[in-house]
Amino acid sequence: MVRFSPKEVELYGCLLQEVQKLHDHPDQGIGTRIEQLAKEMPQDISLYYQDDHWTWQALNEESNRISNYFSKAGLGSGETIALMLENSPEYLFSTIGINKIQGISALININQRKQALTHSFKIANSKMIVVDGDCLPAFNEIMDTLPHKHTQIFVINNTEDIPHDFIDLPSELKTISGVNPKTTGNSTMRQTALYIFTSGTTGLPKAVVMQHIKLFTTGLLIGAATARLTPNDVVYIFTPLYHNLALGTAWMAAILTGAKTALRKRFSASNFWKDVHKYKATLAMYVGSIPRYLLNQPVSPYEKNHNLKVCGLGLRKQIWEQFKNRFQIENIWEFYGSTEGHRPFMNIDEVPGMIGRCNMTGVILAKVDPETGIFYKDENGYLTKCIPGDTGMLLLIVEGRGIFTGYKNKEKTESKLIHNCFREGDAYFNTGDMLTLHDDNWLSFADRFGDTYRWKGENVSTLEVEEILNSYEAIEMSAVYGVAIPHTEGKAGMAAIKIRRSYNLDLDNFSKFVLDILPGYSIPVFLRLRKKFEFTGPLKLRKFKIRQEGYNIENIQDPLFFWDSTLKQYVSLTNKLYQNILEGKVKI
Repeated sequence: MVRFSPKEVELYGCLLQEVQKLHDHPDQGIGTRIEQLAKEMPQDISLYYQDDHWTWQALNEESNRISNYFSKAGLGSGETIALMLENSPEYLFSTIGINKIQGISALININQRKQALTHSFKIANSKMIVVDGDCLPAFNEIMDTLPHKHTQIFVINNTEDIPHDFIDLPSELKTISGVNPKTTGNSTMRQTALYIFTSGTTGLPKAVVMQHIKLFTTGLLIGAATARLTPNDVVYIFTPLYHNLALGTAWMAAILTGAKTALRKRFSASNFWKDVHKYKATLAMYVGSIPRYLLNQPVSPYEKNHNLKVCGLGLRKQIWEQFKNRFQIENIWEFYGSTEGHRPFMNIDEVPGMIGRCNMTGVILAKVDPETGIFYKDENGYLTKCIPGDTGMLLLIVEGRGIFTGYKNKEKTESKLIHNCFREGDAYFNTGDMLTLHDDNWLSFADRFGDTYRWKGENVSTLEVEEILNSYEAIEMSAVYGVAIPHTEGKAGMAAIKIRRSYNLDLDNFSKFVLDILPGYSIPVFLRLRKKFEFTGPLKLRKFKIRQEGYNIENIQDPLFFWDSTLKQYVSLTNKLYQNILEGKVKI
């Protein structure tokens, strides 16, 4: 029998009430919500950034200039503008403004380079592009691979005055009206508001379709049902806005409850608690590596005497109590969710190490072969459900008019669906996440399965990294996989590579190659030189054994190398360096 704790009853009761209001009033969206707040509390602060702030009225007017300009420029309903921007107020102005004319904002990962960056722009199929000065160098590298004319590209926040021949958006906006566009009220809950990119299990980034109904449901889960935010609260956002956790979750929680947002350009562990005090932040959302970064900081007078509560993903049981006690954090709400998923878990009872409980319908853990990922089936050909103590694959039911929208590419969506799982005609979304089922239906996160791993808060596609490594002239073949490193969160990248005959690996040149073409979080931390690989029957690289061996220098005869992030190059993995890594004495 499914059981709910008192806090879960309160959580889901509140969420159901709030979601019902969305169904009762489906003609709304991000833009209508901002206009409503600008009308109800125009002089209340909506946004802090550095030493500046904007009221709801000012935020609305800045967004209106974006709406009115791009409407005049020819952006139609359902058309896309790609945003390649660092965190800034202009990011939010743009997202709101584009939404008010029923456009779609495609949120480009600013850390991507070359092939991956070109791919993201192309699958966004945007009519226009907005890029900031910080991102111009990387954008200029791939500009010639895109179909856009220079008159379709707009530049903002070019503080270093990097030369370009695109359109300077701030100059254009000076004469644009800040009145509400007439189109705002045309928004609906089923309107696509954003494309958010994720590195899934099949290679290059995929664009996830984010409708208002999904964004608002997640925002209400965090803001209304869990943290119980009010206009007196301040949500501190320091993770990149192109991430669903930031714009699609934390910011949604703020605007749906009227809470203020304090935005930081980039995360800074040394300034985190100073910002919490400066903005009087009451809620922050983390990914697993953030608590460890903060714990590694020297003791600061700012780290106590605050009212901060936290919510996020990936806080391990081993450091939960240490994090809570040192920083005197009243509430830690660990949850589980993915950008493309649609049934999040919430550990509202704050049990260390757990992500919530499996007590919702349509959420099932299925048994799989841990090496191949093949699902175990019963005598009737249906999948086998896990029991307490098992680790299995998380499957989410897909039905009717739910909030599952999948990817922009329908073929990619279909490839993630499994049919006839537990009865004829059913369909489930395969999350690719392995969870462990405990007594009383508690769940903990175990691992990402197969061709992705999570490192420094980012999902990394092994296939994408392999494709790039294989383009290096001296490499015949590569196998990329994730490995655990003590005193870190997630899995670091490791690449086993085979060098072509008559070639030698020039480490200096190869180091420059990966530094130029891969985001920092995608650079393999370890290299292993192999003379041959093992293959499965269908000629797929067999990674299970080399993944298990990891980088254990005591058991591996192959040459091993380590990415020195200070020198920005690969160095030999010596016994002393290996021991220092295990003891947490090396910057990773």
